[in-house]
Amino acid sequence: MWKQITNLHGDEIYMIISLLIFLTFFIAVTIMLVRMKKSFVDYMKGLPFEESENELENLPESK
Repeated sequence: MWKQITNLHGDEIYMIISLLIFLTFFIAVTIMLVRMKKSFVDYMKGLPFEESENELENLPESK
């Protein structure tokens, strides 16, 4: 198996590089999500509702 990995001809190197980039990104996002604080998650969960309520309050009255 090691001979197959080291004998790369042409396009195989691009497939391995893309797999490594994907795995690195996936592992980084997983670590970030595991380390994220519960209070931050709760804040972000309620954020879209808070913005929409504030926008409705600040709308000018229609004539």
